[in-house]
Amino acid sequence: MPLNERRAVAAVLLVLTTAVLLLAAFEVTSEVRLYLDVAFVLLAPGWAVAVHVRLATRALEWITAIAIGVSGTLLLAQVMVSTNWWHPTVGFVVVAVATFLALLWPLFAPRTAGAAR
Repeated sequence: MPLNERRAVAAVLLVLTTAVLLLAAFEVTSEVRLYLDVAFVLLAPGWAVAVHVRLATRALEWITAIAIGVSGTLLLAQVMVSTNWWHPTVGFVVVAVATFLALLWPLFAPRTAGAAR
């Protein structure tokens, strides 16, 4: 994915991450939050990781991002259950903050000479 496209996707996912953090902070309960939370879990955390891996196609990049997002969320939930520390809001906020910080990198990383991406 070209640098401009990566920055655009990072910006959109950063807005999504900010929205879910604000909705969690204000304890909003609505269908909109449900849809935004699901979109966030499916796309943002995984894309923040997958963007750093050189994959052959954009489709493979997005499939990998979805797989990482879902499996990472399931892993976090399993750890919380196994340790008898079930706090889904805290876990969600931790993932969202980590994702927010990871999404800043594609936006502000300097372009290196000779980079393939």
